[in-house]
Amino acid sequence: MSAAELSRDRLHVLLVEDNQDDAALLERHLRRSGFDLSLVRVETASEMRAALAALLPGLVIADYNLPNFSGPEALQLLRSAGHDLPFIMMSGAISEETAVESMRAGAQDYVTKQNLARLVPVVERELREAATRRASRAAERALAVSEARFHHLVDAMPVGLLISQPSGRLIYANAAAETLLGVSRERMVRGEVILSDVCATLTGDFDTLQGRVNEPPFEATCTAANGELLDVLIGLALLERNPEAGEQELAVFIADLRHQKRSEQVLRRTEKLAVAGRLAASIAHEINNPLAAITNCLYLVQQSDMDATGRAYLELAQKELDRVAQITVQTLRFHRQSSRPMATRVTDLIETVLALFDSRLRRQAIHTECRFRGVSPIVAYEGEIRQVIVNVLSNAIDAVGSGGCIFLRTTTTRNWKTGQLGLALSIMDNGSGMSADTTARLFEPFFSTKGITGTGLGLWVSKEIVDRHDGTIQVRSRQATEGSPGTTLFRIFLPAEGVPAPAVMEVAGI
Repeated sequence: MSAAELSRDRLHVLLVEDNQDDAALLERHLRRSGFDLSLVRVETASEMRAALAALLPGLVIADYNLPNFSGPEALQLLRSAGHDLPFIMMSGAISEETAVESMRAGAQDYVTKQNLARLVPVVERELREAATRRASRAAERALAVSEARFHHLVDAMPVGLLISQPSGRLIYANAAAETLLGVSRERMVRGEVILSDVCATLTGDFDTLQGRVNEPPFEATCTAANGELLDVLIGLALLERNPEAGEQELAVFIADLRHQKRSEQVLRRTEKLAVAGRLAASIAHEINNPLAAITNCLYLVQQSDMDATGRAYLELAQKELDRVAQITVQTLRFHRQSSRPMATRVTDLIETVLALFDSRLRRQAIHTECRFRGVSPIVAYEGEIRQVIVNVLSNAIDAVGSGGCIFLRTTTTRNWKTGQLGLALSIMDNGSGMSADTTARLFEPFFSTKGITGTGLGLWVSKEIVDRHDGTIQVRSRQATEGSPGTTLFRIFLPAEGVPAPAVMEVAGI
């Protein structure tokens, strides 16, 4: 690159020189050689610092000896400031040893004042090399930023990633893999855990695993640090670490399938419950026909003459028959799901649910107390609100155990945040209560305190239903301690018109 090409951009030169005549001669020589430049001359270290702070030059030329300064000192000052600029040493008379020392100290080249013809080629070369170094540093910075971005994305992705050597030793694990397996990345990288320890399916020689790279992702079981078996989806990819040397690594992508498996189990369970519900409703419907005939027969028998003992037995039979009829009606009503919002009396739904839980409540000697102050209908999906009451009341029954008490209250009120008029339903029990940590996670899907008997979906579904009705569900609980009983209170607010009112209103149960 010639001086004409380099001079397309103005060249700022910092000259460390005490002789003004020599400085003028140098500037004239560079301009005649085609450089468009601006030159600042300094004689001391303080002047050089000020010049560097004012405008960073593109080239520094320094005389070796000055009265109060020197070329080596100027070079040291430039390097200590962290600037990588072309630095050329000049002198009227310089020995070969001095020139070598200057080059070792970091000067790009040296030129004698008696041989200025050599200066222009040196300047051109150093400017080209400086531009190359700047481009190289820019590329390195861009590469570093790109690598940092890539590592951040890999570390933040929800799928676990392990990178293994052919021996099975793990050399990388992202945060998702660390969380899923419960093993720190440091332990994996140190070789304390190898690939086959993580997943027995990946046991075998490297060639065998290479053959599975082109296969679609497959389901497998991984073993966590605590011994838990994890259902996962695994995908494999081959990485060329050093293609020339034939060095390869295996990338293992691990997706957690536990939530999906739970969802599938819940779906199957829900389908079974739906089938059982339809069957129960069908049986209840069929029972209604003979019940009607038996009821008529009992009525005719009651019209005949009989002694007191016979009439007492007859009244007992009538009472139990009425109870059977009520159970069949409640079974039919519970299975019937509303397809559109209707005017629903929450108190009727509560009584329906209590009737369904009656045998369980009596068997466990649980006392229920109801106090209904708000009985006006609200616009809602009857079946969904009934499901909410079932979920909350079922949890209350599980919490209180035998001999406990459950209190149900309704009242007309307003949501103090929105001003909406509606109904508040409170269900309180005197069971074991819950800790603050449990209460905070109560509405999370799949979170359960009932072990294998709980799905962890009841309250989550209930909150979704209440939210869909533009309502709120809140819980407060105090855990039981020695000498102090526990208590849990669920408060459900449902706006009077939480969902759009239908064109023709129906009242549930009427």
